Amino acid sequence: MRMLVYILVILLLSVIMLVFGALWLNRAPLWQSPGVLPRLTIYLTTNSAQTSDNPRLPELRTPHFPVDAATLYGLVLRQISRLGWRLGAHESATDTLHAVVTTSMWGFKDDVEITVHAAGKDASSLSIRSQSRVGRGDLGANRRHVRDLLDALDQALVKKKN
Repeated sequence: MRMLVYILVILLLSVIMLVFGALWLNRAPLWQSPGVLPRLTIYLTTNSAQTSDNPRLPELRTPHFPVDAATLYGLVLRQISRLGWRLGAHESATDTLHAVVTTSMWGFKDDVEITVHAAGKDASSLSIRSQSRVGRGDLGANRRHVRDLLDALDQALVKKKN
């Protein structure tokens, strides 16, 4: 009986370590708004992340850029390559791109769809949706894909400005 308890404790601790290891690799900001429990619930039960005007997680707010849509489309193409994502279908007529990201921890494939929206002469925005192909929770991986692309775009725009 005692041995069974030890095995169960070791299994439980292993699962907890794997979950928190994945959250750490995905740079999950657990202590930011809306808080640890809501974020853990999202990361354990949701296998997608999408930008919107009213997101559940503040880092998924629709991003706006001070460049025209054609320039942003080109920047997105370059950053997809720089991030090591595999470019799938892309249609410049609809300003939509599809990329596949292979996760580092388990090698799962996640699909990222990006649409560039013109918002004026020198303004544009992005709709980004990252979705896991398998599983019910992603441990923050899809949110990380969105953030990785947005961070890369921000860096590219700073370089372009200088």
